[in-house]
Amino acid sequence: MTRRSIRLRLTAWFAAVLGVVLVALVAAVWWALTDSVTDTIDGSLADRVAAVERFLSQPGTSQAAEELREDLREYAALDPGWAMIRIEDADGTVLYKSEGFVVVRVAGGSAPAARYLDVSVRGQAMRVLTARILVRGRPYVVDVALPTGELQEVLAEFQVVVLVLIPLGIVAAALGGYWISGRALAPVDRITSTARSITADHLDRRLDVPATGDELQRLSETLNAMLDRLSGSFEDVRRFTADASHELRTPVSVMRTTAEVALRQTRSPEEYRAALEDVLRDAERASTLIEDLLLLARTDAGVDQAAREPIDLGALLSDMQARLAAHGEARGLTVSIEPPGIPAFAVVDHAAIVRLIWILVDNAVKYTPAPGSVTVALEKEPGTISDGRGTITVTVRDTGIGVAPEEQTRVFDRFYRTDPARSRDSGGAGLGLSIARAIVARHGGQITIDSAPGQGSCVRVVLSGSG
Repeated sequence: MTRRSIRLRLTAWFAAVLGVVLVALVAAVWWALTDSVTDTIDGSLADRVAAVERFLSQPGTSQAAEELREDLREYAALDPGWAMIRIEDADGTVLYKSEGFVVVRVAGGSAPAARYLDVSVRGQAMRVLTARILVRGRPYVVDVALPTGELQEVLAEFQVVVLVLIPLGIVAAALGGYWISGRALAPVDRITSTARSITADHLDRRLDVPATGDELQRLSETLNAMLDRLSGSFEDVRRFTADASHELRTPVSVMRTTAEVALRQTRSPEEYRAALEDVLRDAERASTLIEDLLLLARTDAGVDQAAREPIDLGALLSDMQARLAAHGEARGLTVSIEPPGIPAFAVVDHAAIVRLIWILVDNAVKYTPAPGSVTVALEKEPGTISDGRGTITVTVRDTGIGVAPEEQTRVFDRFYRTDPARSRDSGGAGLGLSIARAIVARHGGQITIDSAPGQGSCVRVVLSGSG
């Protein structure tokens, strides 16, 4: 199928519409001109019939045929308007006929009150009015004619001019439309050229935005905004890939080095066992990192196949209390839940919520120096009469080192660690809060952090209740 440019299509449509408009306009002018001239001729013919009627109605006009013929001849000699006229009485006797009047009346019964006809006499176009008049109780038939040859010539000349000018006008309009559409669509060509040059390696390029306030400006601004989002997404993917490769390289390199060292010479069973334990520990670390990356990838792809059910978050925290407390005691910290046992139901994925709470508490424990404390609070806000659901807020507050304001918006980024506290030595790959945010997003909730350096941090998770 042949592809046609917008410029050609616009030109074709413009020429077609203009052609239709011109034809309609010319047809209207033709009809109006013809109708106007015809009305003028018909009016002139009617005036001549009226003049005959006035003459026959004058007092003293003889009613005898011979005397009436003489009177009509004398009057016609004085009035040039009586050319091309014929007058008959009711018996068909011709009372007067001007010289050269050769129009033959069309047969078909008695003459009507008035009838206009276009006839051709000896090659000359004429318009004839046949009218019946009643004067002093006596009927007469009057035929009046006017030549219309000049009118036909004018109309023919007009037709020739129109047939020449319309095609020329359409061609001129098409050329002008093609030129105008080319100028109007020139920014589109520039946008196309620039867009073709934008690749994954040159996402920093942007389209020129014309200050025209029209659709092209809005299109350029929209495309630039889209390119900004794409550039950000590509940068996130690059950074994510680089960080993931870096994080995976370390445990793999350690496992390889440990295995190579262990195999260089014969060792005791205890030494082999210690080497295998090191390999297992690094393998578990790599496996955990891979699972975290897969979870984030599924979240980015919108894949959520987890089974959800109504769960009492208060009871869940009570079940986790001993484990969380032991985790804090290992670091010299106190982990408590306030208030314990408050019923708060939400439709959630049990395993995901357990992991969410563990990530938040583990993150707080890692960056809280001993002696310190971590408090997990549960609040329930009642719902409105219309929904009856309300919200459930889980708050994890610590007395740790805190986070600077400029870093609070980045702590949920993948592989991001504040310096110097959030280092690889403190544990983890920098994916904990990213996973926490992904879990909260999957449940339609919100997660925020409120912190200040040296004053601890407070991470707040808001979920929808189940009534």
